[in-house]
Amino acid sequence: MEHILETKQLSVSFGEHHVIQKVNFNVPKGKFISIIGPNGAGKTTLFNLLSGQIPPTEGEIHFKNNNITKLSIAERTRLGMGRSFQQTNIFPELTVLENVRMAVQSTAKDLYSLFPMPAKLRAQQEEAKKLLETVFLQDKSEFLAANLAHGEKRKLEIAMLLALKPELLLLDEPTAGISVEEVPAILKVIENIKSDDKNTIVLIEHKMEMVLHLSDYLVVLFNGELLAEGEPEKIMDDERVQSAYLGGFFHADSK
Repeated sequence: MEHILETKQLSVSFGEHHVIQKVNFNVPKGKFISIIGPNGAGKTTLFNLLSGQIPPTEGEIHFKNNNITKLSIAERTRLGMGRSFQQTNIFPELTVLENVRMAVQSTAKDLYSLFPMPAKLRAQQEEAKKLLETVFLQDKSEFLAANLAHGEKRKLEIAMLLALKPELLLLDEPTAGISVEEVPAILKVIENIKSDDKNTIVLIEHKMEMVLHLSDYLVVLFNGELLAEGEPEKIMDDERVQSAYLGGFFHADSK
């Protein structure tokens, strides 16, 4: 099986505090992987390492057979890695369509051209409209982004992320901060993205029903270490995982 992402002994420490400790895992191409674990397990820190927000203390990250450990966020994005955040990151004073069109234009080779070709601008506009359909926001295309509900802003951010044409999507708690009523709409968007087998998705999410519904494979972190990995049914039956979520403690010699 081809792996699009691989970590080798990935670790990060802040002073004496070891947040991620020698984590090794692979992400198969075209699969949906969820990283789970109790609060403080190191999930978001791991995402920050993968996306280049922070450098590792030791270890390596490989993406599409390239060692990207020392690459910047922008360089990783150009290679095909895209990440969403727990906080929405949009342009509130622009319309929904303009937000996505700008993201589409950001990938154009003539980004800084003073006189872009009209035909190219029309093509970018159409691409933006199709992306809004992907996230079910086509009816809100002329709304100001500031006027969207929080869940709709989350969908807009996902459309902008897709505009960058990432081969690997890192979704950091896409339902964070949204109402219970809005969760099914976000789930529908992610299901729609997953239906394209060209997409590889890594998700952090606390809503276990959603995780189990979407995931092909689970990676479990506990106290910054890789506790378990495997298919959802296997992981949910793992006594170590159950103990971690119930507040127990895992020791290496208990394997």
